[in-house]
Amino acid sequence: MNATPQRLASFDLGTNTFLLLIAEVGADELTPVFEKETIVRLGKGVDAAGNLNAEAMTRGLQCLHEYVELARQHQAGKILAVGTSALRDAANREVFLARVAAETNVAVRVISGEEEARMTFFGALSNKKNVPAPLAILDIGGGSTEVVVGTQDRILQARSLDLGSVRLTERWLRHDPVLPEEVAALREQATRMMLAAWAPEELRRTASLIGTAGTLTTLAAMAQQLAAYEAQRIDGFVMSAAQLHELIEELARRRVAERQALPGLSPARADVILAGALLLEVFLQTYDFAHVLVSDRGLRYGVLAAESGVAERTR
Repeated sequence: MNATPQRLASFDLGTNTFLLLIAEVGADELTPVFEKETIVRLGKGVDAAGNLNAEAMTRGLQCLHEYVELARQHQAGKILAVGTSALRDAANREVFLARVAAETNVAVRVISGEEEARMTFFGALSNKKNVPAPLAILDIGGGSTEVVVGTQDRILQARSLDLGSVRLTERWLRHDPVLPEEVAALREQATRMMLAAWAPEELRRTASLIGTAGTLTTLAAMAQQLAAYEAQRIDGFVMSAAQLHELIEELARRRVAERQALPGLSPARADVILAGALLLEVFLQTYDFAHVLVSDRGLRYGVLAAESGVAERTR
């Protein structure tokens, strides 16, 4: 690629959250210029109904109109948009994608779980060059969870599961506050699916675990009781299993409305954060990790790394 940095924008259309990144992309690094997160809940009801509902599509379109305008204001030369679990699962996704293309002139590419995992790997590592390897990247999303095992420059294994904070909240956590038997059922399903996908002997050989996406960054903010999101305190934060368990106990005993007052927790994420935290705890317990290193970079960075060739040069 040209050595002159390019200014590019990436849109990550997740099941729960849409993310915007505008960055200067050089030969070997990505420098963020502007970022924004919007909880859209595009995948609301998709697990049960198999379709995107009209209200969710409207929320998604409104968000994308805003993101396109922000990309224009920041003089991004190109927009790269990817869709993940909700769009993979929704039978009527083409209706939404056609409206997006017609109204915003943005072509959204729906990527597989494995491709999402690979892009997330390079995105999460884009500013972490000295993490002991082999390492595992854990991405807990709204509809799916990805785990990638590799080194700084090579992916050894990448797999995706239909386990996510929105999906499992809708499936299991139906009372407010949650019932102990609901939590137990979620844990049992998560453990069973994880063990079927990721062998303990493979993951237990890794030297580092890095967690990315909204569940992880939110829990890091909550653990530090941050009044506002501070990327420099969240990116690189090491969360212990004990800290995580304390947060889970706090969340489980509160109603959703009561959770909304907790420092570090966005009110819009209050209903699904417990399921995400439980998924993280099950993973730590199943694979004997005592802590997780949090990255506030992920798929949106990996999209630009793949476009620029940074990811290819590090394979």
